[in-house]
Amino acid sequence: MKKIALIAAALLAAGVAQAQTKAAAPAVYGELGYVFLSAQVPVLDLTRNQVLHPKANPTAVRGILGVDLHPYVAIEAMVAGGASDDELGDFANKVKVKSSYGAFIKPKYALDDKFEVFGRIGYAKTKGEMTVVNGSVTTNEGDVAWGLGASYKFNKQWYGSMDYTNYLDKDGVKVDGFAINVGYRF
Repeated sequence: MKKIALIAAALLAAGVAQAQTKAAAPAVYGELGYVFLSAQVPVLDLTRNQVLHPKANPTAVRGILGVDLHPYVAIEAMVAGGASDDELGDFANKVKVKSSYGAFIKPKYALDDKFEVFGRIGYAKTKGEMTVVNGSVTTNEGDVAWGLGASYKFNKQWYGSMDYTNYLDKDGVKVDGFAINVGYRF
């Protein structure tokens, strides 16, 4: 009986040591994505004497570098740059999200060995530009950012994901978007 107890204790200790070894080497991953943005900017319409909130749909390219701290939590750094601009109806010739960067905590849950759902909460700073007839207006605001998404593993290294992220929602300016991403685990 003592031998069985000693063998069980040795196996348990080996399992704990192996779990600690796995926890000591966090997984690093990178993503590259294309983001379909929606930019909403408050505009004063003098003919109606009211503030309108027209939307433009520019696009951006986004990169994410992340580290898995735990099977259920990762941290991420994000950077994005404008890929295309859009018109804002009669109010602006061009609306473009020039850049955005941020840091996130990413809670996640694996539904099985291929599918994972996740959230993001953090801070993002977004710089945008609106060109009008007599010049341009630039905004450079930071705000709490959040998102939701899902990913699918193609194999051990490569995966694809889709997500919605709200980058900025402050003082009537709102920038959010839907992204399609390809990722690689190092």
